[in-house]
Amino acid sequence: MDVQNPIKYSGFTLIELMITVAILAILASIAYPSFDASIQDSRITSQTNRILGALHLARSEASARNAAITVCGSNDQATCNDNDWSDGFIVLEGANLLQIFAPLEGGNQVNVVRVDFDQNGQLIAPIQLTVCDARGAAFCGTIQLNGSGQARIQ
Repeated sequence: MDVQNPIKYSGFTLIELMITVAILAILASIAYPSFDASIQDSRITSQTNRILGALHLARSEASARNAAITVCGSNDQATCNDNDWSDGFIVLEGANLLQIFAPLEGGNQVNVVRVDFDQNGQLIAPIQLTVCDARGAAFCGTIQLNGSGQARIQ
């Protein structure tokens, strides 16, 4: 007598794999908007920190050089332009360029035309600088500068 031993195959069927891929696609489409918002939030935080670093540099240089220092948006990396930091921003002493910073990503905008530190590293008046994207004021990064020139993120 011949007894046949049936061979057992293990693995997934094509239908099981198609269902798994479909479920993964649905979950990815649900998670994407949340992931995109996280990227935008990180971009705002990063750019706010970069501007804060530029402000700290400017205040320090104003005191060290005993000269007025300006932080402003610049589209030619040499001179200030009107309220547009999206092409980059610079730190300068008069016409002397001290530092160039890369453009803001994601179409983000800054609400301040320029920040001027006097030779003591102080400001004429307190300033609230915001970095915002297209989502509106609820998603802005804010830097508060007091009259003595100290800057902090709020």
